[in-house]
Amino acid sequence: MKKTAVLYLVLKGILLICPQSHGQSITGSMTLGMTGAGAYSIVERSNLLRYNNNRYIGHVLTEVRANMLPSQTRENQGSSSVFFNGSFFVMQNTLRDMQHAAQAVDKMVPVSFEVLNNGAIIMEEDRGFPRMRDFPVFPDEPVMPGSRWTAPGSYATDPFNTGHFVIIPFIAEYEYRGIEMYRDMWVHRIAASYASRYRKELPEENENLDPALQRFIDSQRQGSDRSDIPREHDILSVQGSHRVDILIRVEDGLLLFMQDNLNVTYTMADNSTVRLQGFILTFGQPIVPMDRVELITSLEEITAPDFEGFGFDVEPILEGIRLTIRDIRFVPDSAEFLPEETYRLDLIAKALMQIPDRTFLVEGHTASVGNPQGEMTLSIERARRMTDELIRRGISADRFIYNGWGGTRPIADNVNEAGRSQNRRVEITILE
Repeated sequence: MKKTAVLYLVLKGILLICPQSHGQSITGSMTLGMTGAGAYSIVERSNLLRYNNNRYIGHVLTEVRANMLPSQTRENQGSSSVFFNGSFFVMQNTLRDMQHAAQAVDKMVPVSFEVLNNGAIIMEEDRGFPRMRDFPVFPDEPVMPGSRWTAPGSYATDPFNTGHFVIIPFIAEYEYRGIEMYRDMWVHRIAASYASRYRKELPEENENLDPALQRFIDSQRQGSDRSDIPREHDILSVQGSHRVDILIRVEDGLLLFMQDNLNVTYTMADNSTVRLQGFILTFGQPIVPMDRVELITSLEEITAPDFEGFGFDVEPILEGIRLTIRDIRFVPDSAEFLPEETYRLDLIAKALMQIPDRTFLVEGHTASVGNPQGEMTLSIERARRMTDELIRRGISADRFIYNGWGGTRPIADNVNEAGRSQNRRVEITILE
């Protein structure tokens, strides 16, 4: 076959794959936009070098996972938007080979937001996730390779995991590079860059001002390094640069990959500086929602014929399907299972091995007996021990994340042993 004929067939195949709304040819103009409304997952991995006052400290390694589920679609004068619900799971200081180990969850953040068809996001209640807002944003006009546009955006940052995030606004410059193949999918490649520029506005001295905030203001004027400055006022200014490569699926505008190469300096309340340099990788992937009715039935059948007698509960929740192991028996004040739990552990492993391609969230709970810190530590250790036991029974370690809640989420009263035994439990959520 002649080369010209081969090229014709390749171009024709591209046109068959790409919806007409995205253009008429690979070299002609096309319109970018979010046209899909399906469920999708996000994995964000950060690998950053940290410098305190220009002295190298070490790596900052973080992973964030999320599953976003569409709840409704809205049409308005020719444009559309999709509402999403889900949860973000934040894992700090993860290892380079984390795909071979279960990961501890440092924070779980429920979110709800609206995505417009140009990529812009409207937050219902801002809890710091998703990190990027209105980025990337698509232009109204058709684009072709070499097309450029600018658009405002912002990102939420909590670089030291204090629980208090700062919103950094920016103006992004985009360049459309064209269509290419990525993991057997046609994608739009976009290059972007923006600068981080932020400075906290300090109010004037006021006799009615909150005392903690007044101490922060005083420390700025005096150059103080006092340790009683509240964490939510730690970051004074942010300055840095970002160069970003973006891959958007042609079929529906889903973000499949983004690499943010950054160099950002934070000036703190005591005038010290923290610089983070490196990259953040974001991976997006469409997910097929599971058949919850069928899966619940399967779990009940596999776990035991006398299901209730073995202390299991199965129920659908927003994040997926939760399997609760009630009155789980450990050696007192220990993460070691009592020998009689072996049969239940075997049943759980058998049930979970029937579920391919899903992540399992393991959460430990204790009774509340007046030692919150000890209870929290013990619940995390027990969740980790549960994951270890299931991994030992043949389930891949990279499918597990785990967390503990101590006695903060009781399902019964702690005033008697019957209630405390119910609160001592492990929950395994099969994430959507």
